[in-house]
Amino acid sequence: MTTPACAICGSDDMRLHYPRADDYITGDRFEIWRCTVCGSGRTLPSPADPEKYYPTKYRQYNSLIARILEILYRRRVGRWTKLFAVPGSVFEVGCGNGLMLDMLRRVGWRVAGNERTEESARIAREQFGVQVAVGGLDAMDPSDRFDLLLLIQVLEHLEDPMPTVKALAGMLKPSGKMIIGVPNFVSWQSAFGGNTWFHLDVPRHLHHFSLPSLAVLLGHQGLEIQSVSYASAEHDPYGWVQSVLNRVDGRQNRLTRLLMRIDPPNALNLLHLAIGCVVGLVAIPLSIASWIARRGALIEVTCVRRQTD
Repeated sequence: MTTPACAICGSDDMRLHYPRADDYITGDRFEIWRCTVCGSGRTLPSPADPEKYYPTKYRQYNSLIARILEILYRRRVGRWTKLFAVPGSVFEVGCGNGLMLDMLRRVGWRVAGNERTEESARIAREQFGVQVAVGGLDAMDPSDRFDLLLLIQVLEHLEDPMPTVKALAGMLKPSGKMIIGVPNFVSWQSAFGGNTWFHLDVPRHLHHFSLPSLAVLLGHQGLEIQSVSYASAEHDPYGWVQSVLNRVDGRQNRLTRLLMRIDPPNALNLLHLAIGCVVGLVAIPLSIASWIARRGALIEVTCVRRQTD
């Protein structure tokens, strides 16, 4: 296997960071390489058939978990809307079932999004009536411009992030904002979990970002970071729970497989659920401490076009 140059900064100095990182769905093995210049990570080899790593039930949680996530996402969307004096137009890349776009539309925003498969787009259309295109950004009208662009838990999935960021920069209105959320490769949680960190999620996550590598990626396209948040009540505490369980269990993400209904609720899986509830009592204050220390498991940056003299 030939190690490619860093897709973020172009450096040829990539070092082996984790010799082994396993996919918890198929059991396939991968490596994580890290750039010594910008600090970004890369999953290798890139899957020849990415679809095999996205089963039908991937991230399809039961109704209770889905409801909790909906409540937490609603709070996040509320914070985004406060960045603008009045509602405008928003486009979300990889909008999933369209939940966040529906929340924005309910408060006056004009919404649009895209998804990689017709099945995902159909769910968004049928469940929320959201306008969703299928395919990449090349399917969009090149004249479209938006006040807000959302790239939440998507950038790390892309084989080559640079063209997507370049295309999005061209879709941003002069006074618009782009919000990007990715797992934090230099978080406390990442350091603890190592190659079994829940948010490593190989090979679906092809790239692994920190704030410096995000700044490099955005800077190449004339964008600058306006604000940074390390707080994620949606994903951080649970990431601690699953990462702790992964350190003591030979089968990775057993609890997640149960919650996604991939595995049945047998005695061992239910035991993990019970242990996870206990670990969760520690995970919440630990997450808060990591946010304060700017080492949360996820990074959310708000970026704007760079001002020129």
